[in-house]
Amino acid sequence: MRPKRSAGPSIGLLVGAAFCVVTGRAEAQEYCVACTGPPAVYRCVIDGAKPGGSQPLQVLCVNVMAKEGRHTACNVKGGTVFDCNGPVKRVPWAAYNAAALPLTKQEPPAQPAKEPSQPPQTVEEMAKRTNEKGAEQLKTASDTVTEQAKSFGENVGDATKKTWRCVASLFTRCKE
Repeated sequence: MRPKRSAGPSIGLLVGAAFCVVTGRAEAQEYCVACTGPPAVYRCVIDGAKPGGSQPLQVLCVNVMAKEGRHTACNVKGGTVFDCNGPVKRVPWAAYNAAALPLTKQEPPAQPAKEPSQPPQTVEEMAKRTNEKGAEQLKTASDTVTEQAKSFGENVGDATKKTWRCVASLFTRCKE
């Protein structure tokens, strides 16, 4: 008589393979999110997820569910999404990570402002001006610190020389 074969290992392999497929694909990630104040449970599905977003996918789900449901707190619930007893809420990854997406169309380069006194015409131009001004200020501060450090070093050196001269002369040349 043959021993009965248990279905446990086969089901385990099947579930494990399904889990690898679900987590291996970054196109749609799912998390079970439990919220409080008011209490709710959601099955958060992030559509079009890609690596390199502005925040981890779990954090994105938690933040969106808390904001949309006006909850005081939300957390990713342990276990699998298959055990999640809440409505499916879809979150478009691209809407929250526009900066991580590749540019789809080429924009003409922005014309620099004629005079620096004019307000910048684009955000890029504003950032560039801010960056240039910050670099100028950093260089000025660095030069000032370098001059002060040099002056301090010379003063310490002079004081050390005078002290050594005083001690070496058995305190006869201390007023020089």
